[in-house]
Amino acid sequence: MRIKHLYYLVEIAKTKSITLSAEHLYISQQGLSQAIQKLEADLNVSLYRRCRKGVELTPAGNLALEKAKDVITKYEALISSMEPYINADSTISKDKLTISATPYMSNYLPHILDLFRKKHPDITIHIEEQKPNEIVTKLTQGCTDIGLVNLPDYYDLKHLKNSNVLFEKIRSYEFVVCVAKSSPLAKKTIFKKSEIKNHPLVVYKHEPYLEILTHMFGDLSQLDIIVKTNSYEVYLRTITHSKALAIMTHIDLTLFREKSVVAIPLKDTMRMDFGWFTSTNHPLSSAGLDFLEIYKTYLIKLPF
Repeated sequence: MRIKHLYYLVEIAKTKSITLSAEHLYISQQGLSQAIQKLEADLNVSLYRRCRKGVELTPAGNLALEKAKDVITKYEALISSMEPYINADSTISKDKLTISATPYMSNYLPHILDLFRKKHPDITIHIEEQKPNEIVTKLTQGCTDIGLVNLPDYYDLKHLKNSNVLFEKIRSYEFVVCVAKSSPLAKKTIFKKSEIKNHPLVVYKHEPYLEILTHMFGDLSQLDIIVKTNSYEVYLRTITHSKALAIMTHIDLTLFREKSVVAIPLKDTMRMDFGWFTSTNHPLSSAGLDFLEIYKTYLIKLPF
């Protein structure tokens, strides 16, 4: 039994979603499911079951949750109590890579982190979600090593020069309209922006995403938004079951791996530029450079 598996159980109990938990833990859904299966095998019980709203703990799972919290509390107390005795010359690696990421970048990190950890198992990675301008500030202050960003095409890059921050663009993706394959709208070849307000819409409840929609469509109260959610499962279900439209990039669509949804071009659309921020004042370590190479290779290999 591994301590981290107990942390996974606590997160699943909190979100009631494998998808959302995997996003928060920066691991793949498959990796999270396998970890919980291993924990179930160790305890010889079923810890959760699927339901309409996602997942819920079984009675055994609820008991395991309470015990897991106790173990985690004692484990963290143990770690804290050892800090005064840690030898500065210890052979244990203290190398750390600090990464700031715009909210949507966390969707692509699990696979990238898996590849990086295979090459650098001793590197501790700290990740924090922030807005682009906050990342620039962190880089300028030397508080983060890398900024992983996806920027709307209206983002002003001119101010980066004064901050000694560089932006390297890897790929660009246009926004499209996604509809259920079973919907009559799936036969359309292109959408005009003026047509969007005539159909129900599902959107993410993220400030940066809503800001992008505002730039695209103006006053969002004029749109027929029927669902605002941070859950991929609810988002997808609203498209496929409620026949709502969704506005996303091609790369977002690949995350669903869902054949029941099709993408239709949007006339006069916007694009998102994917890449990274780095500071010219704080050179990257070899591990940091390796991370960027893995990240770049991953993005380039994605479809579209």
